Amino acid sequence: MRIVALACVAALVLAGGAGCATTEQQAGQPVDRLAEARAALPDSIRQKGALVAGTDPSFAPMTFMKGSEFTGLDVDITEAIAGKLGLTVDWQNVPFGELLDKVDNHSLDLSVSSMFDRAKRQEKVDFVDYLNAGTSIVVPKGVGDIGGLPGLCGRRVAVQEGTVYVDMAKAQKEACGEKGLTVVVTGSPSADVRDKKADAALNDFPIAALDVEKMPTLELSGPQIEAIPYGMGVAKDREALTNAVQTALYSMINDGTYDGLLAKWKVKEGALRTGAINGGA
Repeated sequence: MRIVALACVAALVLAGGAGCATTEQQAGQPVDRLAEARAALPDSIRQKGALVAGTDPSFAPMTFMKGSEFTGLDVDITEAIAGKLGLTVDWQNVPFGELLDKVDNHSLDLSVSSMFDRAKRQEKVDFVDYLNAGTSIVVPKGVGDIGGLPGLCGRRVAVQEGTVYVDMAKAQKEACGEKGLTVVVTGSPSADVRDKKADAALNDFPIAALDVEKMPTLELSGPQIEAIPYGMGVAKDREALTNAVQTALYSMINDGTYDGLLAKWKVKEGALRTGAINGGA
């Protein structure tokens, strides 16, 4: 049943909202997919009128605190999805490493914290994918596309201490052979490029995109590297909730809300319109 349902929702997107042929439609009665999704929500959620969503608000521009308020693209997308379902969002500040356990035991309805949809995580929860994110290279404005990681050879490359980018830069240094590259470990990779302490920087795409927006002397070099989806986590035994979130996301894609939010947060390059469930690797 789930495969049929998902195929039908996918057809809705491809048909620009036409939906799937059903007995009701053939009789001239269009089916309201959002109404069906609302009706199928767990009783506890419908009675409360809210989704309890957990996030670790330490990742601007995706999720962060502005005073006492949660804000960012993750927050805006989740609240728009909830609105489509006639709900509000009760935000909970949860350490990143605890999110999936709390979704699994129903302490949270959703985990929304720029979490990559990876196969190992799919063993615990289902993911509704909503954005592509990978590694971005930041360079001085005018440099353009240097050709991905091989283009770092011979350059000073800034990476943030304690991140995977330290190892990535070191691995690329080995791959560069005699040409080599200089690894600059720092607290502010993009700022080092701006201040001419480095020739390029490596960072997550959303962070790099925000840096470029704030520092007009910089630009992104070429497309994202090894982009995979961010997903909203839902307990595996709450299939109706997963399908409702996906249906609401498709509605946002169709009516332009999704693209508008990506434009607002300057991450249009991360657009992901498949809305797949467990589409990561």
